[in-house]
Amino acid sequence: MPPRRTRRAPHGRTRRAPRWSLRGSLIAATVALTCAALLITGVVSAVALRQQLMNRTDEQLTTAAALVASGSRQIARVGERDLRDQTVRAVIGPTEFLVEIRTGDGELTRFASTAPVPATPLLDAAPAPPPGGRSPLTSVTTPEGGYRVVTVDAGPGVVLLGLPLAPVRETVARLLGIEVLVSVAVAVLLAFLARMLIVARMRPLDDIARTADAIAGGQLDRRVPITDDPRRVRRTEAGRLTLAVNGMLDRILAALAVRERSEQRMRSFVADASHELRTPLTVIRGYTQLLRGGMVDEQRRPDVLRRLDDEAARMSTMVSDLLFLARLDAEPQLQDEPVDIAVLARDAVADALAVEPQRVIALDSPPHLLVAGDADALRRVLANLLANVRAHTPVEANAEVSVHTDAGRVRVAVSDTGPGLTPEAAERVFDRFYRAGAAGGATEGSGLGLAIVADAVRALGGEVGADTTPGGGTTIWFTVPAALRTGVSR
Repeated sequence: MPPRRTRRAPHGRTRRAPRWSLRGSLIAATVALTCAALLITGVVSAVALRQQLMNRTDEQLTTAAALVASGSRQIARVGERDLRDQTVRAVIGPTEFLVEIRTGDGELTRFASTAPVPATPLLDAAPAPPPGGRSPLTSVTTPEGGYRVVTVDAGPGVVLLGLPLAPVRETVARLLGIEVLVSVAVAVLLAFLARMLIVARMRPLDDIARTADAIAGGQLDRRVPITDDPRRVRRTEAGRLTLAVNGMLDRILAALAVRERSEQRMRSFVADASHELRTPLTVIRGYTQLLRGGMVDEQRRPDVLRRLDDEAARMSTMVSDLLFLARLDAEPQLQDEPVDIAVLARDAVADALAVEPQRVIALDSPPHLLVAGDADALRRVLANLLANVRAHTPVEANAEVSVHTDAGRVRVAVSDTGPGLTPEAAERVFDRFYRAGAAGGATEGSGLGLAIVADAVRALGGEVGADTTPGGGTTIWFTVPAALRTGVSR
């Protein structure tokens, strides 16, 4: 015999696993409750019927005792047996009454209308009546059965009237037998109907269990089937559970897909970062070996040192960009506070003119405009957009920074009159480590500037895009939620 399975309950207690299935437990509970209800109903009805029959018996005895009391002088008269018997028989008629008469001289007369007379006189066990009255109704047991009796004072004698309790007992027993048969039939029928109903109602739970087993076996695309109208499914607990399980499975599958894409993106990111960092490190190592070996003359030494400084600065910038992207990947939600985007745009334009004073950069912006975002991230976004203009357009190309509101959001666009983007570059311009010139050829730079722009804007709850400027050139734009002066308004 296999051991019973147990499971650990809280606080170290061991709780035995259920021995019955939920379906069997529900059927057993339904049948048990029904049997209990039928038992209570049967007992109550039998007790009520017996009490009613006893009350009717007592009423018959009370009425007969009153009639006997009215003719008690004739009944108890000594020596007039015929007259006495005739009077009592007129009282009891053709019924089951038992009559016992004891005259003043001790003579005992016993007879019954239809039932047999018991061997033992009931007057010996019945209470004596009070003078001129009758005794309380009493139950007397004899070997032949029980009797309900009353005694009446008849002058010098006593009259006992009794009714057998066997009819009452037989009626109650017959009722109990009928109730037992009916209860058994009802319990069997109810168990059959309950099983059919519970099986039908629990079919969605069986579908959920089968789907869970399939998912545990690796079939992640399995869902609980819904064969009814979704509006009607929501009205039942099992239907709502089915919809909730399917929704949960969809979210889990989506989360797994996002995780897989994130891992793939991370692997690609690490590979690209390793490839990009390898070049400056190789250059720095090569020049360092040349300097250490004395293979660089004094005239070329300043140029070599400049190249070393350029490669170190390039690698430092790339590492800084990689750290910023890693922070965005680890904490995709940036600060959400009111920031004056107009002030940041003016500062970015001033910084770009300080680096490249010969370029014409226009600014179209209100004096102040609040957005909901992160000041450092927005400052870096604007700086990267203007640096992208410097890196990919000639100095003769003009640029413009525009800031304005659009349907509860703030739209910032940086346009230039440069060579523009090819269709391939327009699709991949925000990819990490992608670098393209006007014709898609490689250019200088790490290829992370616009990737930082896209990730930072999305982390702020905004959107980003690239368009071709009418008349030639490129427009990189992004939107972020606007904010009120008293707080952020989403």
